[in-house]
Amino acid sequence: MSEADAGAKEEEPSKEEEKPVPAKQLDDRRSMSMDTNDELLALHSVYYNGKALRLQVTSPHIYYIVFRILRKVCNAIPALAVGLPLNWDKIEKPDNNAVVSLTKQYNRVAKPFATNWSGSYNTDVLHEWGEPNCNKLVATEITGYAYECAVPRPADLNHYYKSFTSETYGETNLEQMASIIDELKIGSHDVFVDLGSGIGQLVCFTAALAKCKKCVGIELSPTPANYASNLGDYFKKLMSFFGKNCGKYEHIQGDFLNPKFKKLICEEATIIFINNFAFSPDLMFRITNELLQELKNGTRIITTKPFGAHKKGITYRSTSDINAISQTIELKSMESGVSWTAKEVKFYCTTMDHAKLIRYYEEEQRKKDPNYNPVREESEVETKFCTVKRLP
Repeated sequence: MSEADAGAKEEEPSKEEEKPVPAKQLDDRRSMSMDTNDELLALHSVYYNGKALRLQVTSPHIYYIVFRILRKVCNAIPALAVGLPLNWDKIEKPDNNAVVSLTKQYNRVAKPFATNWSGSYNTDVLHEWGEPNCNKLVATEITGYAYECAVPRPADLNHYYKSFTSETYGETNLEQMASIIDELKIGSHDVFVDLGSGIGQLVCFTAALAKCKKCVGIELSPTPANYASNLGDYFKKLMSFFGKNCGKYEHIQGDFLNPKFKKLICEEATIIFINNFAFSPDLMFRITNELLQELKNGTRIITTKPFGAHKKGITYRSTSDINAISQTIELKSMESGVSWTAKEVKFYCTTMDHAKLIRYYEEEQRKKDPNYNPVREESEVETKFCTVKRLP
């Protein structure tokens, strides 16, 4: 869960503030014996409206990612492999110099090929990869490439979070996120905000698949936020290379409980994602009281731990509870839907419904009428919202 504890720093003993470590510096520290000299690898795009992919080799793992992309493109269009060594694509892991040589030979063929092939999405040959918009498969693969470029060692992310606290790190898998996007019909009319967004892959994935008006991720911890910025840069280059459209997206480092984010969260957001599985009760209380109760009507909050209860009615004692102004349902979930367990983790959607409390008070007022009949009242409500078709 990319859930840095936005409130923990106020409640815990003071500690030395974590300084952001640039991803490049992290990679250099891990592989000091491998000098890549920040070589530039380039691949010419053959996709309609595609732009050349240029990646600075800040770490040796970039060579292998470029090789896999090259293999994918040539497998889709075998004519691009003219001049490449026999069985080059069968090599499990080529050395760095071989990858450089392959990209240069590929570019000699790809540039004139793309010129002759321009003006069409070529869906007959490229299938979903020839479409201007991403389906689930394409969005997943492109986000995956960006993730691998930005985060060469995912296990190291745990070093920047405290175990067994609200800062415990874990990710929602893209397959699960795709299911949520489909079930809730998230689309171009929505503003998606991920509170505690970690390295930001869900923000990019949602921008690609749902093409939201805007996708924003807010992450407290500086180092994961720096990874998110790098991931966003790689994602932009890859989407451009494959000629794909997506919604606007942004990664921000900061405390989502900071008042400066209130306009974005409470006024603009229509979909809020909070992977709160390990959030402390204190942080849950702060989110509820400082954010949720001020959300506009209709805003939907996706969580791994429900804020609202599965209750149909309101009682006098619960009028101040979040359940009094919201409706909570359980979403479809799947095994291995999250990174920290192979078991099924439930997801919930809480929709803000401020009229729910008004309806409760109106009903309580009607109960004071000596002629009040709950059965008749219920029947009248049903009749009001139903159209009865009479037979001739």
